[in-house]
Amino acid sequence: MKNITTISKIGKKFLQKNIVNIIFVLATIILFSFSRNDNNRGPEIIFFDVGQGDAILIQQDNFQVLVDGGPDDGIIYELARKMPLYDKNIEIMVLTHPHEDHIRGLLNVLEEYTVEKIFINRVEYENRAYKYMLDNYENILYDVVGGDTFEYGDIKGEVLYPFNEERSQEKNLNNESIVLLVGIKNYRILLMGDAEIEVEGRLIEQYDLQNIYILKVGHHCSKTSSSEMFLKITKPQIAICSCGEKNKFGHPHYETIEKFINLDVQYLITYKEGSIVIKFNDL
Repeated sequence: MKNITTISKIGKKFLQKNIVNIIFVLATIILFSFSRNDNNRGPEIIFFDVGQGDAILIQQDNFQVLVDGGPDDGIIYELARKMPLYDKNIEIMVLTHPHEDHIRGLLNVLEEYTVEKIFINRVEYENRAYKYMLDNYENILYDVVGGDTFEYGDIKGEVLYPFNEERSQEKNLNNESIVLLVGIKNYRILLMGDAEIEVEGRLIEQYDLQNIYILKVGHHCSKTSSSEMFLKITKPQIAICSCGEKNKFGHPHYETIEKFINLDVQYLITYKEGSIVIKFNDL
């Protein structure tokens, strides 16, 4: 008992004499950990496995662009795994279009994170989540059109679609999707939302879309996306199919997969691969 008491007294005296040094060392370790996390976070893009839906994170250092949020709150857990714990700010959120499998998770993100800007293509569509976003986040909503851009470090993004022109709303809401061309270092990434063959044709008429490194395929790799002409012109090295296992829509469609195989395009399916992370410092 005397030995235990003696050790306790020695420990107490040591803490009293060295408490300032101990606090300083702990603070240094924490600050070093934070700064190392920032400095070593090179540009990356993550195609989350969120089931039948889309959710994509583009980030470098503490800068994030979140494109769509999937069909439920699963995106919250995915972001917690991929963003620094102390970073609760997202610079840009993009809602490609207000179908439930793209917008639902974004509302959960808006509750958990500070979002500076939301890029939207404002459309007429009856959806409770969409109405809630329009009613409650008007101050950070930005209606974007072709030519609008964002940039940080090695990341450069440009809105390709919708075009900056007067037109009627498409009957097929998928074809109102915001389409983004993202450049990271020397690599080009084309994010199609749910845009289908009709929009693909307009894009290749309007833009030089050759030599795409990653194609996030439109409409979850359904048979209504990825025409042979579009694939031959864009020449993607990697095609991403974001969809849930055994979904009722039959995504990815076998005809679309056959096109990838015939044109020697590597394709990755989120429900098979899990979340797909591409770190551009490693390429």
